[in-house]
Amino acid sequence: MKPRPWWFSAAQFTGIGWYIATAIVAPTLLGVWVDGKVGSEPLFLLIGLLFGVVVAFYGTYKMASGYLTGGPPKDHK
Repeated sequence: MKPRPWWFSAAQFTGIGWYIATAIVAPTLLGVWVDGKVGSEPLFLLIGLLFGVVVAFYGTYKMASGYLTGGPPKDHK
C-alpha cells in the first residue's frame, strides 16, 4: 500500500476539526434560540449542547477509525 501524502492527512484532520465545531455549535445555538422563544432559559441550550457533543464524538470516532485503518470505515460500502 502506498503511503498518503502529508497534505491529504492534514486535509482530513482539518475536516474532522470543522465537523467537531459544527456538530457542537449548531445545536447549541439552536437551543439558545428555542430557549429565547419558549422562555425556558438553560433547558434547550443544555439539550443542544449534549446532543452536539454526542454527535461530535461519534462522528469523530467514525472518521478517525477510517484514517487509522487506511480506508473507509468498515460499515461503509
